[in-house]
Amino acid sequence: MIKRIYRVEKPDEYRIAGPSDLIELLPVPGGNALFLMKWIIEVLVYGIVNHEMIHISGPSGGCKSSLIEALYRIPKNFEAICKGLGFKVLPLKLYPIEMATFEAPGELFQRRALKNGSTLDEESVLVNALRDAARRVEKCYPLIWLREIGRVHSSSVQGGLLNLMTKGDIVLPDGSRIDGRGVAWTADSNYQAVSDSTHTLVTLDDALNRRFTIQLTLDYLSAPEETMVLQHLIKEGQV
Repeated sequence: MIKRIYRVEKPDEYRIAGPSDLIELLPVPGGNALFLMKWIIEVLVYGIVNHEMIHISGPSGGCKSSLIEALYRIPKNFEAICKGLGFKVLPLKLYPIEMATFEAPGELFQRRALKNGSTLDEESVLVNALRDAARRVEKCYPLIWLREIGRVHSSSVQGGLLNLMTKGDIVLPDGSRIDGRGVAWTADSNYQAVSDSTHTLVTLDDALNRRFTIQLTLDYLSAPEETMVLQHLIKEGQV
């Protein structure tokens, strides 16, 4: 089946594109345009809008992070796909959380801090992000982004996420609650990549993996797809 390239910012083009056709996303400043199959982009946006938990896996350089950045940093990308799917157009609010910074599950909830010459426990960046996201659900599509979930120091850290990744009430150790409804989650990893998965630090927790309602695997473009993209860039005068 012959594929074609369609531009996301052209509604007439985007509408006629088939699921396996390539969509050209507008580039972030200083970056390059991304070319991905339409169904992949639409499944991701569908998951964000419907507050799903999304696992994006694949080899390094497969544009997992670049795709999320392109949707967030270039609002026209996200807006165009929302319109194409018939969703209400609201801005995407992204909360990146570096998973490699957590060494124990308790740090997902609290961290030691220094204030006025003494130490104290304060809420973690993840809990702060959840609180802020819960307050914004009427005005945007909040997305918690767990970056490099395979790089955590211990599988127990992944297990600790089970108490936070829920669509209902999130109960914190001090008994306070956060309304998790309306908040989407995504995590990127190399787990599904045969070569890159050897560089993950821990095996993906089975219970956590079942928590993801959408699994997306991104891979490199095929040789025919790369040729088509190069021909497209030459025609558009971009190379």
